[in-house]
Amino acid sequence: SVEEFITSSHIAEYVLEQCYSKKSFDAPALLQNRFVWLALHAHSELHEKLSSRVDAAYRVIDLIVFQMNSYTKESTKSESFEMEARFLLQNCDNYLPVLKSDDLDGFGNAIMKLASSSSPVSVESISKPAIASQLTSNASKMNVAPDLVRLVHACLRSEASKEGIVHILNTAKAALEGGKVSNEVAIECIVPAFALLSHHVREVRESLLEMLERINLAKKDEKVSLIYDKVTDKSSPLRSSLLMDGVGTLPQALSQIVLSFAQPADLQSFFIKQCKLCALSEDNEIIDGGCQAAAVILSAMERSGERVFPLAKRWELGGRDLFQSFLRLNADEFVVNPSICRLRDCVATILKGVLVNTMQVEGDGMSIQISVGPSSSGRRSRSYSIGASDSFSVLEPYPASMLQAILEALGSNSSPLMLSDSVVQQAVGRQSWINGVFPKLDSKSKHAVASALLDLRTQHENEIAGAALLSLPMTAADLVHLLDNLDVSEDSQAAVVFITDCVREKSDLGKISDISKLSSKLFDQLLALSSTDNNEGDSGGRDYTRVSILQTLLGIHQQYKSQISDLSADDGKKRRKRSRSHSDVGSTKSLATQANMLVGIVGGNPSTINPLHSGRGRSLALSLLTCLCEESPSTVSSSLLPALMSIAGKHSSNDKGEQSRDGVGVDSRVLSDALAAIIPAYCAHAKSADLSLFSLIESFVGKVIVPENGNGKLRTHLIDPFVNALKLLPTKEDSIDAIASLAASVLALQAFDLNNEAQTTGEDEANSAKLNCHVLATSPSGIKVPISLLLLKYAEQLMAVICGASSFSADESSSNLKACMSEVASLALRGSNIGDDIPSSYSDCSVSQQRSILYLAICLLEMVRDVTGTNAVKRLLRKSQGDDADVSLRLWQELLQAHMHALRAHAKLAGEGELRRKEQKFWTAVPVAISECLENIQGLLPVPHFLASVSSTLADESTDTYMRKKTVRLLADRVAEVSLDSAEASLFLEMVPELVAQVGTAQPSVASDDEEAVAALKRNIIMQQGALVALESFVRSLCPASEKSKLTSKAADAFVPALESVTKLFSGTATSWSKESDEDDIEMLGIKDAECQLLSSSSLCLASLVAVLKARCLPLLPSIVKPLISSLKSVNLLVENTEFQAESSEAMLQLAILRLLETLAENLPQFLPPYLPLIFSNNALPSRALRRGDRSLKEATERVESALASKTPIRQLTPALSKALSNKLVNSDDDDSNDWEEACSILGVINASVGTSERSELPPVIGKIFNVLVAAYSYEGGDECKSRLLSDANNVLLSLVMKLSESQLRQLYARLREWRGDIKEDDDNSEQSCSRRVAFWTLSAALSKSLRSIFLPCLTSVLTDVIDELEIAVSLLCQRPKHDGSKRRRVDEDSDSDSSVNDNSEVSPLQPLLLCLESALKADAHEGGDWTRGDDNQRYNMILSHLGKLLMAHVPKDLPVSSDLSQKEDAVTSSYQKLVEGHGTLEHGNVAGCLTALATAAGNEQLWKPLNFAVLEACSHKRSEVRRAGISCLLSIIETVGEEYMVLLPECLPVLSELLEDGDEEIAGMAKECVRQGEELLGESLEDSLR
Repeated sequence: SVEEFITSSHIAEYVLEQCYSKKSFDAPALLQNRFVWLALHAHSELHEKLSSRVDAAYRVIDLIVFQMNSYTKESTKSESFEMEARFLLQNCDNYLPVLKSDDLDGFGNAIMKLASSSSPVSVESISKPAIASQLTSNASKMNVAPDLVRLVHACLRSEASKEGIVHILNTAKAALEGGKVSNEVAIECIVPAFALLSHHVREVRESLLEMLERINLAKKDEKVSLIYDKVTDKSSPLRSSLLMDGVGTLPQALSQIVLSFAQPADLQSFFIKQCKLCALSEDNEIIDGGCQAAAVILSAMERSGERVFPLAKRWELGGRDLFQSFLRLNADEFVVNPSICRLRDCVATILKGVLVNTMQVEGDGMSIQISVGPSSSGRRSRSYSIGASDSFSVLEPYPASMLQAILEALGSNSSPLMLSDSVVQQAVGRQSWINGVFPKLDSKSKHAVASALLDLRTQHENEIAGAALLSLPMTAADLVHLLDNLDVSEDSQAAVVFITDCVREKSDLGKISDISKLSSKLFDQLLALSSTDNNEGDSGGRDYTRVSILQTLLGIHQQYKSQISDLSADDGKKRRKRSRSHSDVGSTKSLATQANMLVGIVGGNPSTINPLHSGRGRSLALSLLTCLCEESPSTVSSSLLPALMSIAGKHSSNDKGEQSRDGVGVDSRVLSDALAAIIPAYCAHAKSADLSLFSLIESFVGKVIVPENGNGKLRTHLIDPFVNALKLLPTKEDSIDAIASLAASVLALQAFDLNNEAQTTGEDEANSAKLNCHVLATSPSGIKVPISLLLLKYAEQLMAVICGASSFSADESSSNLKACMSEVASLALRGSNIGDDIPSSYSDCSVSQQRSILYLAICLLEMVRDVTGTNAVKRLLRKSQGDDADVSLRLWQELLQAHMHALRAHAKLAGEGELRRKEQKFWTAVPVAISECLENIQGLLPVPHFLASVSSTLADESTDTYMRKKTVRLLADRVAEVSLDSAEASLFLEMVPELVAQVGTAQPSVASDDEEAVAALKRNIIMQQGALVALESFVRSLCPASEKSKLTSKAADAFVPALESVTKLFSGTATSWSKESDEDDIEMLGIKDAECQLLSSSSLCLASLVAVLKARCLPLLPSIVKPLISSLKSVNLLVENTEFQAESSEAMLQLAILRLLETLAENLPQFLPPYLPLIFSNNALPSRALRRGDRSLKEATERVESALASKTPIRQLTPALSKALSNKLVNSDDDDSNDWEEACSILGVINASVGTSERSELPPVIGKIFNVLVAAYSYEGGDECKSRLLSDANNVLLSLVMKLSESQLRQLYARLREWRGDIKEDDDNSEQSCSRRVAFWTLSAALSKSLRSIFLPCLTSVLTDVIDELEIAVSLLCQRPKHDGSKRRRVDEDSDSDSSVNDNSEVSPLQPLLLCLESALKADAHEGGDWTRGDDNQRYNMILSHLGKLLMAHVPKDLPVSSDLSQKEDAVTSSYQKLVEGHGTLEHGNVAGCLTALATAAGNEQLWKPLNFAVLEACSHKRSEVRRAGISCLLSIIETVGEEYMVLLPECLPVLSELLEDGDEEIAGMAKECVRQGEELLGESLEDSLR
C-alpha cells in the first residue's frame, strides 16, 4: 500500500525530505502539502506497526514542525484548521512518548523543535498542548508534573532558542499552577534549574523564576524549601541580582543558600551529590541531558570559594566518580557532545588543586570575583579575581586519588573524550599546578608524571603534553631519572631529544653536583649513540639526537662553567682519598674520555666513533671541547693541540669547505668556526701546559692553512677565525704581538713551500698574493700600524742576516704570544717539520733556503706597504693622536733607517763583488718597496709629525734625491686636502720658505763630458721641479683665486717671495734652454729635456701665483713676459722643424706657456698692451706650431686668444694686430710661405675682439680694421690659403657690420668698392684686378647671405658692376672657338667643347658673383620681388639675358670652381657641371641656382616667359651638357615656384616630349620628373599632350 511504501521505503524518505525541506522551492505547494499529509496519515495509521519507531518519531516530528511553520494567523479562519491541529497533536501524542522512553536526548530535541516553531498560532494550538501532555502524563494529585526535569534539560540544550525556552517554561508554569510536585521531582530540578539561571537572556531567567515560584512540595522539606525560597523570594536582593546577571550571581546564590542553612556541610554535600546524580545514572553511566547542568553548577561552585564548596569535598563526592565514568567510556559506543566535554573540563579543573580563597559572602554581601559565562556555545566559563594576592592557594597535601586520576588520564590516550588532553590543559599544564603542586610532590610522583608526559609527547606526538613537560620545574636529578630508562632505540632517541630540549629550557637545574651527573649522563648517552657498534636504525635520526645532546651539553658547560671548574678543582684535592667512576666530570680519565669522544665525533677517530655528518654538529663538538679546555685547562690543554693536529691530518676538504669524499675528514667551514672558539682558550691556558702560540702556528697553520710540502690549496678562509680569535686576547699588546707573529709565520711557511717546489706556477703566485693580502685583512684598523712596525723589524733583522751583519740566533726575545726572528726564519728554512735543525747564518743556507729567506724578507716589506696603503689605515693615522701618532712616527723613522741600511748594504755587497743574481734582484727591490712604504706613511702621518718629517728630509742633503722628491710630492698631495680656514693651514704656510729655498737652488754650469756634474745638475732640476709642483699645489689649496677674504689676502703674502724666486728661476731656465735648443750637442739632450720640463713646471707655478697675487706681479711682469715669449718662439720653431709626439716635453712646455699667457690675460689685461706686438710677433702666439698638436693644445691656444680679445680693449689691441697682420701678408710675396696661417689666427683674434666689443668702441678702430681687411683681401697666394684668408676676413667683416648702422654699412661697402677698382682695368694690372674682384664679390656674397634684404641697397650701388661682370663672363665663355674647315666646326658645335679662354683668372669672379646675386634674389623674393622688378623690369631683363646665355657657355675644363665635392667626385665632374648645373656648388654659386632664384623673385607670368624661353632653348641645344643643364634648371624652377608656373607648361610640353626620348638617360629621367611634377600640380594626366 501507499502507507507501507511511505513508512518503510528509503525512496519515500528521500521524497518526504525533499518535500518538507526548507531548501525545496521547486515542488509545487499543493503537491508538497499532499505529500506531507499523506506521510502524516501513514505514520498515524501504522505507528504501532513500525519496526523502527524512534526513526519514525524523528520523521513525524519534523513533518509536524514543517506543517506548523506553514500556519499563519489567517490559517485559523480555515474550516479545516482545528481538525488539522487535532490531527497533528494526536501524532505528537503518539510519537513523543516513544522518544521519552527510548531516547531522552531525542525527546528533548523534539520538545525544543515544537516549542521553537516560527508560527505563534501553531505554538499556542499545537506545541504547548503537546508539551503539557507530555509534562502531565502519569500525573497525580501529589505530582502534577512528573517529567518537569526533562523539560528543564531540554531548555539547557545548546541549540535551544530563547523563544523555545520561554514557551516550555510558560507551559510548565501553567501546568504547575495550583498543583503540587513530588519532592523527588523538586530535588531533581534543582541542579538543571539553577544551571538555567545562568542563561544570558533575562527573559529566560525571569520565566524560570516565575515557574520556580509555582513549585509546591508535596511533602515538607526544610532544605529543599530553603533552596527554592532563596531564589524566588521577591523581596530578596538575590532575585534581583539573578534577573540582572545570572552568570555573575549564581555563585553568590549558591553561597548564600549554603551559608544560610543550619548545617552548611549537609547542604554542600547535597549540592555536590545532586550534580553527580544529574550527570550519572544509578549505574554510574553518563546521562547526556544532565551534563550541561552539572558542568554549570560545578563551575559556579568553584567560583563560590573554598569556604562554601571545599575542593576536596567536590572531588570526593562528585568529581572522582564522574572522572572514573569518563575513563570507562567506550569509544565505539559513545558519541561525544559539547555538554559532556564541558563537564569533563570542569572535573579536570578540580585536579588543578587550586583553592579559591577570595572574600566570601557574608549575609547578603557581594563577592569581588568576576565571572564570565557560560556561553551559549557550551564553552566553559571564565573567572577573574581582583582580590588580594593570597586569594588563591593550593590544596595541601595533594590527594593521592587526584594524582592517581591524573596518571590514569595521561595513560588513557585512547579515551573518546581525549581525557589526557583535558587533564593537561586544565590541570597539569597550568602554572598554578606546575608551580604550586608539582614541586611539592615526592620524587616518585614527579617521575611518574614526567614519564607519563614524556610518553605522550614522544610516543603519541602530543604537543600539549610536551609543552607541559617543558614547563615543569624539574631539576637535573629529575632529568637524570628520565634518562635512566632510555636506550639507543629510535623511541628512546626521540625521548632523549625532548629531554635535552627540557634541559635547555631550564634556567636553574639545581645543585651543581646533579648538573655534573646530568652532564655525565648525557655524555654516556652520546657515547652510546656514537659508538660504531650501534650502526643499526636511522643514521639521520641518530645524528639529530647527537646534535641535540651536543647543543645541550654545550649550553650546560657554558652556563655553569665556573661552578664545574670549581667542582673539578675540589675533586682534584679529594682524588687521592677516594676513587671516582669514569663518568664523573672532575675525573681526569673522564675528561680525557669525553675529549677523545668529541674528537672522534668531528672525524678524529673513525674506527670507534661514528663522525657526525653535519657541519653544525661538528662545530658544537669542537666548541664543547673548548669548554672542557676552559674548565680544566691543565687536563685538556695538553691534549687539545694533538687533537687538533689529528683533525688537521685527516683534513681533506677543499677551499669551499665541502665534505671529503670518504666522509672522514673535517669540513673546512666547521674547522674555521672551531678555531674561533678554541684559540682564545688555548692562548689563555697554553702556558700552563708549557706551550706557546708559536707551537700552534708551527703545527696547525703549517698543516691546515698552508698545506705541508705544498700539497693542497691555500685555505685563506681559515685566516679570518684565527685572527678573530687573537683579537680577543686580554690586552691590545698581546693581540698585536700574536697577529704579527701569525702574519710573519704564515708568510714564512708560504716562502718555504713556494721555494721548495720544482716549479712555481702562476696559480701558486696568485695564491701567494692572495694570502699576503688576507693575513691582516681581518685585523682591526687600530692595530695594523703597530703590526706593520713589528713586521718591519722582522724584515730588518732578516736583511741584517742576509748581508752577513747578524745570525739567525741573534734575536731571542720571544714570549708566549710573540715569535722571535729565529722562530719565524725556521719556518721559512724547514717549514713545519718540527725538530729539524736550521743553519746559523745566511751563508750556511742552501740555495733553496736562501731563496726562501729572500722571499720572506721582501714579502714582509710588501705586506707593510699594502697595510699602510689601505684607506682605513689612512683615515686612522690622519686622525691619530698621542701614542698612535708616536707609533706612526716610529714606523716612519724605522722605514727611513731601513731604507738607508738597504742602500748601504747594497752598495757594500756590490763593491765586494759578492752579489749573485738573486741577491742583486733582492737588493734592487728592497729600496723600492721601502720607498713605497714611506710614500704611504708620509701621507698618513698627522700634520705636525708629517711636516716635521718633511722638514728634516729636505734639510738633510745626504738624503736620496728620489726620496726627497717623493717627500715633496707627498707634501703637495697632502696640502690639497687642507682647507684655508683650518688650523692646519698655518702650519703648511710655514713650509713655503723651505720650498722656496729648494726652488732657488743655483744650477751649476756643467760641461757635457763631466758626468758627475751632469748628474748633480739633473738631481737639482728634479728637486726644483718637485718644489715648483708643491708650490703650485700650495697656492691652489691655501690661497684659491676664486675666494676673496682676509684669510686669502694674508695667505697671499707668504707667496710673494715665492713669486720672485720662481720668476728668477723661470728667466734663467728660459735663457739656458733657448741657448741649448740652438745647439746640437747630443750628450746634453738629457739636460735639455730636464730643463724643458723645469720650464714647464715653473710656467705652471707662475700661472698659479699670478692668479693669486695679481697686481703684486707688476714689478716682475717684464721678467715674466719676455722670457715667456722667447721660450714660446723657441719651442714653436723647434716643433715646426721636428716631428714630435703629443706627450713630448715640448708639447707640455707649449701648454704650460699658454696657461701662463691665459692667466696674464685674465688677471692683468690692462698691463699687457706694451707686450702685444711681442705676443703676436713671428713664431709667437700666431704660430702654426700651436695648431698642429693635439686638441688640448689647440683649445689652450684658443683660450689665450679669447682672453686677449675679451679682456684687452679693442682700441689697444687692434693696432698691434693690424701691424702684425701687415707684417705677415703685405710684405710676403712667397707663395710657399706659411705666414698666411698666422695671419688667419690674427684675424680670429680680431674677430673675437670685435664680437666682444661694444658698438661705441668701434668707430675709432674702423679704419684700422678696414686696413686689416684690405691686407687680407689683397693677399696673393695659392687657392687654399687665399680661400681661408677670405673666409676669416669675411668673418671679421660680418662681426663688424653687425654692430654698424645701415649708413655706416653703405659707407664701408663703398670704400671696399673703391678699393676694388673698376671692372675693366688695364692689362698691366689685370691679375691684381681679378684678385680684388674675386675678394670683393666673395665679401659681397657673405654680406648678402647674412644681411639678406638689408644688403639690397648696397647691391643696387654695384648693379652696373654686376652686369659688367656678367658681360665679361658671357664674352669669354659663350664665344665659339674658331676652327679650320666646316666639318671640324660642325663636330665641335655638337660636342661638349671647351671655350677659348686664355686666362682663367678673368672668369674667376663669376662664381662669387653668382652666389651674391642668388642670395640677393632669394632675399628679394622673400620680400616680394620689388627689387628684382625695379626700373620697370629692366634690372630683371639685364640679369636674365646674361644668365640665359651662360646656360650655353663653354667652360674650360681647368677652370677652378669651388665646390663641396670630394676629391674623387671632383675628378669626374666637369667645370661646366659645377659652374652651370650646380653639382656640388649649391653653397658656392652657380648659374642654374641663380636662374631659379630669379624666377622666384620675378613672381609673374609676364616675366617668366622670357626666362622659360631661355631655359627651353637650352633644353633643345645640341650639346648634351647644355640640355642637361636646361632640364635640370626647369625641374628646379617647377619645384620652387610650384603651381603658378604651370601656366607655362604647355610651352614646355613639346620640348619635354623630345627630351623623354633623349639618348642620355639622366636627361630623360629629369624630363620624366618634370612631367610627373606637372601632373601632380595640375591634377591630370599629360600623356595625351605629350603624343
